[in-house]
Amino acid sequence: MIDGFMNFNKENLINFGKQPVSNRFLYNINDNAPSFDLGLDICINTGLVCINKPFPISEVKPRYGWITCFEPEEHLDNLTQTIINLPGITKSSVFGAYSFKDDSTIDRVRNNGFNKTWRIDPKDDLNLDNIFLSVESYQDSLNSEKVNNIIKKNGQADVFIIRHVLEHSYDIVSFVNFIKLFIKDNGYIVWEIPDCERAISAGDCTIVWEEHTFYFTEFTFKIFLHECGFSIEYYKCVQYPLENSIIAIVKNNTNYEYTLEGDLVQHEINRARQFVDKINYRRDVIRKKLVDISSKYGDIAIFGGGHLSVAFISILNLSDLFNYVVDDNENKKGMYMPIGKIPIIDSKSMIQKGISVCLLALNPQNHNLVISNNDNFVKNGGIFLSIFPGTNNYIEDY
Repeated sequence: MIDGFMNFNKENLINFGKQPVSNRFLYNINDNAPSFDLGLDICINTGLVCINKPFPISEVKPRYGWITCFEPEEHLDNLTQTIINLPGITKSSVFGAYSFKDDSTIDRVRNNGFNKTWRIDPKDDLNLDNIFLSVESYQDSLNSEKVNNIIKKNGQADVFIIRHVLEHSYDIVSFVNFIKLFIKDNGYIVWEIPDCERAISAGDCTIVWEEHTFYFTEFTFKIFLHECGFSIEYYKCVQYPLENSIIAIVKNNTNYEYTLEGDLVQHEINRARQFVDKINYRRDVIRKKLVDISSKYGDIAIFGGGHLSVAFISILNLSDLFNYVVDDNENKKGMYMPIGKIPIIDSKSMIQKGISVCLLALNPQNHNLVISNNDNFVKNGGIFLSIFPGTNNYIEDY
């Protein structure tokens, strides 16, 4: 079933041209970040959006140990209670996990008295010695032999937890089939992925990231799970300001039947096409807005030197309009962005550098904190705006 699903009837949505590897910060302005063609396709049969040609894993691997990733965790207490109260789960049940992204969930499971837990060790189980590796390298190293050795070492799990990894898959068919092997015949897999529906609906280009190869919505993820031969035992979308989290707890069930509603698929397709239209519209509108702001107020900066700002600047072709990127990660200070070689400064330097307007390119739930921490900038006449459609102080609304 899943093989047929992935040999889908694809339509190209958009090609963005050459885009930089967003984690490749530069020490020297004469250096260049690698770039590759980036585009999005959509499955006409299901409405699922994906990158049409993923970047080479060897290039996506982080080069610096201080690059971190943060996944939403406010819902994990409730999720843990759901997991440990699943039918058939007892204190003797075995809980397995995929990566470091699952450590906080496993800790909660253990704190509730469920002590039989294990997690894949990248060094011992996957022969990965580089401390800078992330989940892309995990999947690249995973094969049948290593899966079997992991199972021999730890035993199959009654519950296997895998958060915010599936959307990074390069060979999603093989990857899901490997994950299935980690659970017992009646076991559960706990999937958690980002919900891309809000961003696609809003035409928010910052959702596009070379490390995310698939862009699921609540609807397309359900289709995917059914086509993989799973029955869905629990399904919930947890609300967050930037990107919701979809949680699905599933069991293997190849006899499960479902009906694919064509009008809902068409709704996904229409939304994805409108996403492209909105990006193309904003490419001109936001440029004109920033040119006007610059002529009126002077230098412009963007706060947050991560993949969100890289996508905003690069996809909308705005690198010539930003004088600085502001980031309080001390490791980034003095470096240059992978797009436009824009210098990175800390927030204390904004007034000194003569910045008048600063766009916020970090999670909207942190916007108020950033503004309050930089009250001197505001008191000095500085203006904070947001790059995210639908948020307070959005750049287009200014």
